[in-house]
Amino acid sequence: MDAGTIYFLIAGVVVVAVVGRALAYSGRRYLARSVEGGRERQSAGSAAVLVSVLFHLFTLGLTALVAALPFGGDEVTAFLIRIGLLLVLVAFTYWGALTMLNRRREAAVVSDYETHLHAPRQRSEYEISNDPTANETTR
Repeated sequence: MDAGTIYFLIAGVVVVAVVGRALAYSGRRYLARSVEGGRERQSAGSAAVLVSVLFHLFTLGLTALVAALPFGGDEVTAFLIRIGLLLVLVAFTYWGALTMLNRRREAAVVSDYETHLHAPRQRSEYEISNDPTANETTR
């Protein structure tokens, strides 16, 4: 294995780790804002971590595959082609992860809405005091 491939692997792992951590952190916050309860927030955090782990595994596999591809030319050109290809693949993978997080958020919002829709409605003090049938006595 030549030095260019080793440098590429190091750079690739660093890129994947940084982008994956950003995905986990921002994904957890993105999903937590869509739900209100404590248990649902934990579920949102777990979903973000699972998507992040999938992102890490997938992109590290892509990094290894790109490192194994033979590119002609000098080492600098091959390194730049590999890095460019990896960045494009990481971007597409990140887009896929965001799509999964967005689907999870939409499902949580719909579930939260349905919960509020079927919950008994609390009347405000204004509604109670201005209800014309509230002071009627039954005869």
